Amino acid sequence: MSLHPPDLSSQNMADEQRGGEQQELSSAPPALEVDGISLAFREKRSSLPVLQDVSLTVKPGEFVSLIGPSGSGKSTLFHIIGGLLKPQQGRVRMHGQEVTGERGHISYMPQQPALFPWRTTLDNVLLGQENAPRKDTTARSRYASERREEALQWLEQVGLGTFAKAYPHTLSGGMQQRAAFLRALLSPQELMLLDEPFSALDALTRADMQQWLLRMWEENRRSVLFITHSIEEALLLSDRIYVLSARPATVMHIVDVPFPRPRREEITLDPRFSEWKRAMTGWMREEKHKLDGDMDNAESVHTNTPNDGVQRYE
Repeated sequence: MSLHPPDLSSQNMADEQRGGEQQELSSAPPALEVDGISLAFREKRSSLPVLQDVSLTVKPGEFVSLIGPSGSGKSTLFHIIGGLLKPQQGRVRMHGQEVTGERGHISYMPQQPALFPWRTTLDNVLLGQENAPRKDTTARSRYASERREEALQWLEQVGLGTFAKAYPHTLSGGMQQRAAFLRALLSPQELMLLDEPFSALDALTRADMQQWLLRMWEENRRSVLFITHSIEEALLLSDRIYVLSARPATVMHIVDVPFPRPRREEITLDPRFSEWKRAMTGWMREEKHKLDGDMDNAESVHTNTPNDGVQRYE
């Protein structure tokens, strides 16, 4: 997959093309289908159920978030999707093809930037493309030159152009995260898995990175599955949110986020945003009490979901 930094002067043309592109995407098979995934970790005679009949879908060009209590199996689900673990039950399909247990079908951004300290910013960004198989070996050197030029253009686009030759230890946390995201974006796999990429950042940098990610995603519309513990972050970024229960994780709620795009930080001031945030906080608090074994507190939690929600709590 070849991506190019957007030409902002041709924004109107891009907007006109967007409708036709969306129609094509709507008829395409899902970028990701997780169907009835169950997994338990076994050690000697004991068994720890982690995932129980988890199903979710990411359509082409869709931003989907996954939230749930700590220890509910979100990262484990990512490992299954990426082929690092094989479930006891269920299937993983991408673009209509079953890929359960197979590796190499996703681009991945972990919680930490995971930049190699001996590689420059540019070389770290190029890593995903370097590892991609090339059918035409005679064109390898030409392709390497092209991808390097493309990566340099992207580094300029994301504000890292002057740091292309810098090493990771000289970059701030936010700059390292931008480089890590760009590495995932330029990888040839269409589906991106982002595992709490902003969790280690301070509040101000995290807010800046959320806005940056929104702009980058809206310009490129890659298929994204995003793990976060922040309900506000999930509502701000997502088209749809899957809310997982405490372990063993199941899908409790599916929230179709009602706010139009493009989105900006001001959407957090919308009363409906606050209503959804309160409702989802109630769901999460209840599941945390269950995970902690505090069922009395869990049963005392009552939340009201907005009228267009999946389920109402009275």
